[in-house]
Amino acid sequence: MDLTQFSYYDRRTGKLKRDPIYARGLIDWLYNSSPGWWLTDVALSRRWVSRSYGWWNKQRWSRRKIKSFAGLLAVNLDELSRPIDAFESFNDFIIREIDLSHRPIDPDPKVCVAPVDGRALAYSRIDANRSFVIKRATFNLRTLLRDDKLADQYSDGALLVSRLYLGDYHHFHFPDDGTPREAVSIPGKYFAVSPYSEQKLLPLYADNHRMVTLLDSDHFGQVAMIEVGAFTIGSIQQRYQPGARVQKGAHKGYFELGGSVVILLFGKGTIRFDDDLCKHTSSGIET
Repeated sequence: MDLTQFSYYDRRTGKLKRDPIYARGLIDWLYNSSPGWWLTDVALSRRWVSRSYGWWNKQRWSRRKIKSFAGLLAVNLDELSRPIDAFESFNDFIIREIDLSHRPIDPDPKVCVAPVDGRALAYSRIDANRSFVIKRATFNLRTLLRDDKLADQYSDGALLVSRLYLGDYHHFHFPDDGTPREAVSIPGKYFAVSPYSEQKLLPLYADNHRMVTLLDSDHFGQVAMIEVGAFTIGSIQQRYQPGARVQKGAHKGYFELGGSVVILLFGKGTIRFDDDLCKHTSSGIET
């Protein structure tokens, strides 16, 4: 497995870091061997598998995995809103709430905040008619949205892709003040969203289950916010009220067990990404 794909630039330290890979041997076999890929494509990418795995990890016996998982993935336990022994299941720990004082929201109205903890890739211009590769996955705006009118609206606009890893805080938040519309569900499969595959380009942006919410934001025009389901994530939970105004940083929802992706789409000329995001993205490095 190409471990350089798991490197990212950490703004706080100014250094490149690398994510540890949970169940590395199994994941490598599933995505980089012929029998493993066949099993992944035919069976493991199906919803019932992720739902079954989620059910198993909602049972009380799954609690025994929490401490070793948190240690391997270096989860910051100081952020927890309750003691680690208080979680009732492994999934309960994955969807943990945290002390949000650790995620201060920039009050400057000219600043759009990240919707989720994760590793970001920023593209200043995307063409609805062009496909390109994001971390071993093919991306096309039309197949992502399955709505040509909406795709044309965001063509020549900007794209931010935030990839959560397994140990990250799994809740997502609104990036600006505004009024969100109802989330639209696009059914699909559940391929992994991390760059595990070396030989194949995964069709996760075209095939994975995802939910699209249009946010009529106060400062960045109409923003499309897209949560992408992934392997072992049986559901994306929305916890906001469509049509009711929200403040920047307000809670929108959360992913259940697994790692996933949140995408922001901006109309042409409505946002300028920080220079370091664009610089690292051009080198294929997340920030």
